[in-house]
Amino acid sequence: MRKVFFGFTVIMFISVIAQFYFATFGAFERPAPAFGAEDAAIMPHILNGTMVLPILSILTTIVAAVAKAGGRLILLSITPLLLIVVQLFVIFEIAGLLGATTDSTSTASLVVLGFHALDGVAILWASVVLMKKARDLTKAAAPAPQAAVA
Repeated sequence: MRKVFFGFTVIMFISVIAQFYFATFGAFERPAPAFGAEDAAIMPHILNGTMVLPILSILTTIVAAVAKAGGRLILLSITPLLLIVVQLFVIFEIAGLLGATTDSTSTASLVVLGFHALDGVAILWASVVLMKKARDLTKAAAPAPQAAVA
């Protein structure tokens, strides 16, 4: 089960890396699409960040618990979801209170929106650390090779 846990951490890491690519892909689309346009290049970033990554984080947490990976790894498995919640319900809401709308932003809202990128880096850090620790866990669980008896 620990190998399955490691597999989930690898999938989550790949999804996080893709998230950075999708953000860049969408940020440079010209002409800029209308807000909420379904064919906008930023949509993969939005879908991956609000659906795929949260589901992967929940599933990885469940697998970590079943694999008896330990409390710290279980907490680290849910960390990406917690950071996504911070983005959606704290960073974006504060930016809105400071003047960010679909049509304009204020300097204060841009300062707050900058934390969106930093939060993404924290998600990347959590996924890298989690993947490394899950790999170490699979190696620790592997039985030592026995010497051949002659």
